[in-house]
Amino acid sequence: MSNTKNQQSLFSDDAIITPGANAVALSNALARKIKTHFKKDRDNRFELFLLSNAIREKYLDKKSNEYSVDFIDFYEQYKLEEVYGKLANFTKYASAGSVIEYVKSNTTAPNKYLAQLPVGTNALYEISLIIKLDEEALRACWHFTPRRKSKAAKKHEWITSGTKPLIRPDVTFAELSAWRKRWEEPEREEAEQDKYQRNVKLLTLSVSQDIFKFDAVGNKEGIVDLEEVLSLLGKVQALLNKDNEKQFRLESQIERIQERYAAAKEKNDPNIVLKGKKQGSKYKND
Repeated sequence: MSNTKNQQSLFSDDAIITPGANAVALSNALARKIKTHFKKDRDNRFELFLLSNAIREKYLDKKSNEYSVDFIDFYEQYKLEEVYGKLANFTKYASAGSVIEYVKSNTTAPNKYLAQLPVGTNALYEISLIIKLDEEALRACWHFTPRRKSKAAKKHEWITSGTKPLIRPDVTFAELSAWRKRWEEPEREEAEQDKYQRNVKLLTLSVSQDIFKFDAVGNKEGIVDLEEVLSLLGKVQALLNKDNEKQFRLESQIERIQERYAAAKEKNDPNIVLKGKKQGSKYKND
């Protein structure tokens, strides 16, 4: 009995009821209910991120980059590690909040771009790093997934044609992290000497040629699409971290695949053919 009471105390005062068969009948009402839950979850997370950011702004010493003793005592006294985790994880929540605050204060259409943000803490943390790295690139990321061949490349030389926005609700932490690293080191030679001598080939992972298969009007055909490739790549990248950095290295051809994919799609796209030019050459500095 006591166990049941303890479990119930973790929730709100209202009883948690498992929906019955009638409650999950496929209908317009069910779809609305699901979307309402997701909206509430998103709003709640964003409020928590903003609250965390406000706390960090007040209790973080900007010079030492250390939290005040009062805040550390507060964190321990009220056992906030049970909800946030270690202080480093609290900082990720705060960084996520800084992204939301940045969008609210530094874009011409805050509601539009807030709706474009992912809800994951790690994904938003990566966006906070992009803001610190290159705000001009960030503005492009609302519209495209930009690439550059060198750090010295001018904005008009960035490659954006045929790409979807990097920042979007379904973007993953792995995708953002991979993009940021490529943006920071666009000139890195693939054949450069690896300081850990990770040059023994372990495996080869290939994708079907169908990745580039489209019909006569640019609709996707074949057994595999780019989203599936990006999803698999994200899972593989997630296996590699600082714990095994010295043992393993991942070399990806995803940029070349994305370029070929975009070219194949645009080749027969009637909208692009009729316009007589490719889309994605310009963007507004929102």
